[in-house]
Amino acid sequence: MLKAAGGTALAAALAGCSSLLGSGEEDDSQSSSDVPDEPIEAGLQTFTEGAAAVLGLQAQYGAQLAVERINGAGGVAGREMKLDVVHEGDSHVENYNQFVEEGKDVTFGPISSGGHAAMAPEVESQEVVNVGTDGTVTTLYEETVTDPTYSFRFQNYDVMECVSAAREAVERLGADNVNTIAGINPNYAFGKDEFSVFKRAIKKLAGDVEVVYEGYPDLMADDMSTHITEVNNEQPDVTFSSCWGGDVTTLMSQAAANNMFENTQLVGSVLYSAVNDLSQDVVEQASAISGSRNFYWGEPTTNRWQPGKKLREDAKSKWDIVPSAHFMSGYGAVAAWATATQKAVDIVGGWPSQEQIAKSLEGHGFYTPAGYHVMSEDHQGMSNSYYGKMSWSSDVGAPVLEDVNMYDPREVSPPPGTKSAKWIGSWS
Repeated sequence: MLKAAGGTALAAALAGCSSLLGSGEEDDSQSSSDVPDEPIEAGLQTFTEGAAAVLGLQAQYGAQLAVERINGAGGVAGREMKLDVVHEGDSHVENYNQFVEEGKDVTFGPISSGGHAAMAPEVESQEVVNVGTDGTVTTLYEETVTDPTYSFRFQNYDVMECVSAAREAVERLGADNVNTIAGINPNYAFGKDEFSVFKRAIKKLAGDVEVVYEGYPDLMADDMSTHITEVNNEQPDVTFSSCWGGDVTTLMSQAAANNMFENTQLVGSVLYSAVNDLSQDVVEQASAISGSRNFYWGEPTTNRWQPGKKLREDAKSKWDIVPSAHFMSGYGAVAAWATATQKAVDIVGGWPSQEQIAKSLEGHGFYTPAGYHVMSEDHQGMSNSYYGKMSWSSDVGAPVLEDVNMYDPREVSPPPGTKSAKWIGSWS
């Protein structure tokens, strides 16, 4: 357990598990002469402006808080971390290469699935470890880079949340009551990937399900009325949406104004990503079923995986936000790399190479306030995911999830080496 979590004060600082990890004992690795003195240079690309910043800034703040905690605990093997942040825009490969030219020891990000797919082959070519915060498209490690060495991602990926969404819809509505579905999903790799997995999964779970409408609004579209009208005309039993950030706010606000929630049950994989923007009347009218990837404000409970309560307090006091799963994607990506690198230092007795850090990340288990995570052997980050009924909390002053179901990653993702479509197709 000690080695699995990078058993030092560093892991304790990130996860708050000092009682388990026995913090306070001196760490020999931090005095090794083979560890450089200069700070670790890290780069993060995320959306810092525009509608996508609803998620991007959460990831940035999470990464910054993780770096702050690492430095407060004495750094990684005694090396302080420095984090540069750039706007990812549509320059994912260029941003990564710029980080490499600047001599960064590690890079984090991006948010975009399309950008992550474009960047991953370059990561393998440049051989500087990148831990993606999001970029969750299924094909990344099934088709784009099938045998990765230096490319990883922290966040639960599309298969996990779409299989969870299908199971959640069938569980709450009943298989006999899901006969027709529709989809309103972002018009790029992520949106099309998510609806494809959702359709495949719910047809297996509920039987002869008809897709009566599928629409793909462009990212950051300011008018979704065409799609809402189609859903109102067809009145499907379930409408699935993987809209995220500002697009969630647009979709749900316009759907409420046009009475869409009277005609269908909205099930969204990341509706909770708009937690800081949605209004009470929209949330209450929607009565939506939402996923929240690996974390939301009330689960895991803040006294279970410390420093949960302190993390929430810091997020509120520093940035006046309710931290979401995307806050945790930044925090967790940094925590994954730092604890795996500390473990590699312990093993090799000096500062590890990029290849040794990559090897240390494979199969690496570690804690954050969102619970226990594993970086699987195929470089997919995995942890429990959550679905619940979205409702308004006057105490929090924001939407919360109620009646929450938790899904173990082994229940909602294929075994390493098995493609998702084949795995879902094998369900009896």
